[in-house]
Amino acid sequence: MRITMRWHNQELLLDTGEHVMSEKKGKKGEAVSLWDKEARRVTRDHPQHVSINGRLNDWERDVTDAFYDLWDAAPFEKITKEALHRHLFPEAEAKPDVSQQTWREVLEDWKEKNRHLAADSLRKYDQMATMMESWRPALRPGHFGEDVAKEYLNHLLDGELSDAAIKVHFTGIRKCLERLGRPTDASWLQYSAKNAPQLDLEVEELRRLIRYRPTASHLAEERDRWLFQCFSGRRYEDLEKFEHSRQRTTLTLEDGRQVPALLHVQGKTGLDAAVPLPPIAVLIGERWNWQFPRRREQDRNEWIKQVAKEAGLDREWDDRLITGGKVKHNWRPVHQVISSHTARHTAATLLKQASQNNKALAKLVLGHADQDVTDRYAKDKARLLAPAVLDAWKVILGDWYDQVPVDAS
Repeated sequence: MRITMRWHNQELLLDTGEHVMSEKKGKKGEAVSLWDKEARRVTRDHPQHVSINGRLNDWERDVTDAFYDLWDAAPFEKITKEALHRHLFPEAEAKPDVSQQTWREVLEDWKEKNRHLAADSLRKYDQMATMMESWRPALRPGHFGEDVAKEYLNHLLDGELSDAAIKVHFTGIRKCLERLGRPTDASWLQYSAKNAPQLDLEVEELRRLIRYRPTASHLAEERDRWLFQCFSGRRYEDLEKFEHSRQRTTLTLEDGRQVPALLHVQGKTGLDAAVPLPPIAVLIGERWNWQFPRRREQDRNEWIKQVAKEAGLDREWDDRLITGGKVKHNWRPVHQVISSHTARHTAATLLKQASQNNKALAKLVLGHADQDVTDRYAKDKARLLAPAVLDAWKVILGDWYDQVPVDAS
């Protein structure tokens, strides 16, 4: 049961804490009402009508007295909801009215509470907030229900968003509802996505990037950064925070050789694994003093597409769109599809191909790990796998294994 107060074009809802069934079955099975709509009290048929009505009377008296106390203190001045709430509950701080928060406001609040997540994770739900603002500007997360969810899904499908993008939208919605304390396990809040395959460069295409002579300084920078990410397996946000003096190391192999490596934090275990670097990666790192300038991802994606075009990466790739479980083919040249994310996908695919599908090599380079007892020995695993990783890079790179990529000069 709630009390609704309306005054000066304002409204305040308070939960009384009372739970009353509206009716019960009589002796002959007929419905007997337990609530008097006109009196706004429980009827005498309720076994606790005296105590419940007494508490409701106290609520009504306290609310009325609070209003007139504020009115008497400042006659003819508008009484705010916050002031009335503080007067009723002086011992507790008034809770903000989150029901009117926008999607973006709730998301920004979620980001603040999770500000230590990767930048990409913090950004990926912004598209959902933007879509909500254009679709139904007045819609608030607090009013989002099953019917609205179905309408929104149809809106996204009409707009031919990919299943992967729709899944991100619904994940963002669940984050918002979670922030508001609402349940998020309902089936209509879930969306199962069928992901389209990611682009991977072939061996000869990777070598073309290495042989490519950049026509501008920013293209040289992006080509080298993309290659370094491929050979080191690092995500862009990891590269932004790269501290070469602390993360560069060496691995001592069983035959006594020492090979350069980078410490890579494995996502699931939080342990450091040393990723062996082929000589070409070391040469790229030295050329840039192990520190690439920070750039916007939008700029990076534009630049690597220009690099790929000038390098002649014209192979047709089906950049298919899967929406609503249906496949829509979209054949385009590789240079129109390649992005900053393609580097890690390329590394994983080529390492598996060059090692007869030894998945352990790709997992080591990309920083993936199974959370089991063997992960305690991540450094030993890196030392044991390093020769196989470097041998795979030799197969992939051929004569470029220990050469620096062509520069602009």
